[in-house]
Amino acid sequence: MQEELSLAVQPMCTMPGKEFFFSSMLEEILDIRNVQRAFRQVTANKGAGGIDGMQTDELRDYLNANWQTLRSDILEGSYRPHAVRKVEIPKSDGGRRMLGIPTVIDRLIQQSISQWLSPKYEGDFSSNSYGFRPKRNAHQAVLKAQEYLDSGYIWIVELDLDKFFDRVNHDKLMSLLSLKIKDKRTLKLIRSYLSSGIMENGLVTPRREGTPQGSPLSPLLSNIILDELDSTLEERGHRFVRYADDCSIYVRSSKSAHRVMNKIAVYLEEGLKLKVNREKSKVSTPTQSRLLGFSFYSRDKRWKVRIAPKSLLRIKETIRKHTMRSKPVPLTSRILKLGAIIHGWVNYFSLAEAKSHMIGLDELTRKRLRMILWKQWKVSRGRERNLIKLGIAKSKAFQLANTRKAYCRVANSPILLTTLNKAYFSKLGFEGFANYYYWKTTHQTKLF
Repeated sequence: MQEELSLAVQPMCTMPGKEFFFSSMLEEILDIRNVQRAFRQVTANKGAGGIDGMQTDELRDYLNANWQTLRSDILEGSYRPHAVRKVEIPKSDGGRRMLGIPTVIDRLIQQSISQWLSPKYEGDFSSNSYGFRPKRNAHQAVLKAQEYLDSGYIWIVELDLDKFFDRVNHDKLMSLLSLKIKDKRTLKLIRSYLSSGIMENGLVTPRREGTPQGSPLSPLLSNIILDELDSTLEERGHRFVRYADDCSIYVRSSKSAHRVMNKIAVYLEEGLKLKVNREKSKVSTPTQSRLLGFSFYSRDKRWKVRIAPKSLLRIKETIRKHTMRSKPVPLTSRILKLGAIIHGWVNYFSLAEAKSHMIGLDELTRKRLRMILWKQWKVSRGRERNLIKLGIAKSKAFQLANTRKAYCRVANSPILLTTLNKAYFSKLGFEGFANYYYWKTTHQTKLF
């Protein structure tokens, strides 16, 4: 258990039944118990340092020496957040997603604000919102969508918000926050985080819109502004699911779907000051749709959950990346890394009916591993020697060892398929997609 911070600040006494828009909110946010909880979360998350270079393992000593001064500056309104460090990561569609990495001090303060405000807002959020909320997850959103499809709502409006986290309108968001938060110091502090600059290549650029991903406050703030969308959809009687900025609306006819698409797009752009990507937003049928990496197919007049084609392409690319022959990585290390990837991927997609896909992914992975071994055996003599060790007759071993066929064709040859088989790689620790999927879907209790 982590040692507690020794911050010399007395806990505040909260009055029972007090609403969260009272004037001493900032003192509550900076209460020792709330800050210590935020500290544990920030240090557990680790992550890279911000522009000041401070790492999470340095945060304890800094706070024990400077907390009283930092707290006073925040309460007096003189504290100014640091600029966030800009990092771009590639997206699956070929674009790039911008992340803003705050300093660990600002992560602590934002985490303190977020974890204090989140329970107060939680009761106001829609039951159709599943992202960044306690006891809610992507699987629940997909199952809700499946329920709508089985009820006959088989036309889907898939809304794509263009760079949502980069385009949130600050004035609109602050207006929504001020409806419930009456402590002006807290509003000012949140605004300062929204407008803190972005550092790239040593230069700081002011920010006039957006809540960059990477900030502990961003998930809560995104739910607060998109709750306006949820309320509008509920008022109009629509069936929908939303996970962060991913929203799908379910209607009974194509005509209704196109009408809803146009009206909601106008509302998002004019009412919430967001931008709808008209090219990526679409009206689809269940088999064409994509929700959080899943899709659907029909069987026995019911809709079943399947893995979306793009998700399968992505995991295949991941397998290829970690089984590149050009990387001098020991086979056991590769298998260990693949095991971690398999567990994470199957845990997420175990909701889908995907036995055949799991078998196919195992076949692809074993083929790639055979190609690695064939290269590691290097020259023909080494290949012949290793084939003989596997029980292949000397004449056949000699013939295959001297083949001019490419790696892929050799890996699929009858000799390697029967020797470097499932049992061989299982002994090396390769569990595989199919085995873990079977265990996950038959031996683990569903939580939703």
